[in-house]
Amino acid sequence: MHIRWGTCLGTAALVLAGGGCGGGDTGPSQSAPAIAKASTKSGDQQTGLVGTPLFNGLRVVVTRDGNPASDVVVAWATASGSLSPASDQTDADGVSSSLWTLGDTPGAQTATAAIAGATGSPVTFTATATAGGPGANTIQVLGPAGGNRFSPAAISVTTGTTVSWVWADAAVGHNVVPDDGTTPGASGALANGPHLYTYTFNTPGTYLFHCQAHGGSGGVGMSGTVTVVTAQP
Repeated sequence: MHIRWGTCLGTAALVLAGGGCGGGDTGPSQSAPAIAKASTKSGDQQTGLVGTPLFNGLRVVVTRDGNPASDVVVAWATASGSLSPASDQTDADGVSSSLWTLGDTPGAQTATAAIAGATGSPVTFTATATAGGPGANTIQVLGPAGGNRFSPAAISVTTGTTVSWVWADAAVGHNVVPDDGTTPGASGALANGPHLYTYTFNTPGTYLFHCQAHGGSGGVGMSGTVTVVTAQP
């Protein structure tokens, strides 16, 4: 009887390396990811005007075994308004974000961020949509995400009202400049969000303003209008 040692030795090597003839190493399986709201600046529980983007984007953090998980697809959705983007991949820090434009109905609204099979999925965000029109006194300063613009671009207030311009977290290089050089007072140098500028209007009239970097006098580009009427006794 003749033993073919080459074949046996080769078989033994395969057994040690891969578990037997015909076996293979499939490698360790990945654990399921976990999703949660960002610990800061998550964008949850904001208030904004109906039909307009919220000041700050919504943010979640995705981890796997306690470490940031990159390139994981997060699905963003809402029954009220829209989210941009609706699908996003996490960055190197495991963060995914989306900008929520509220629906047209005042009241509570919800949005979600979801990953199939992930722990904590879906994550739910809430917001309160308020009606616009006379009496609204907050103007969002937006851009570049969603376009460089003031939202709403025109408001009407009564004398003695303080108007607030609020830069979103992602807003880059904006300011408020009066077309007539006086009213509202200039906010100063170009600023990034988050940032706040306020001005109190005491005299009836129509006041035009613009962003120095992205607009111009007379309603050019990133511009807006505040109409002030006399408060009724």
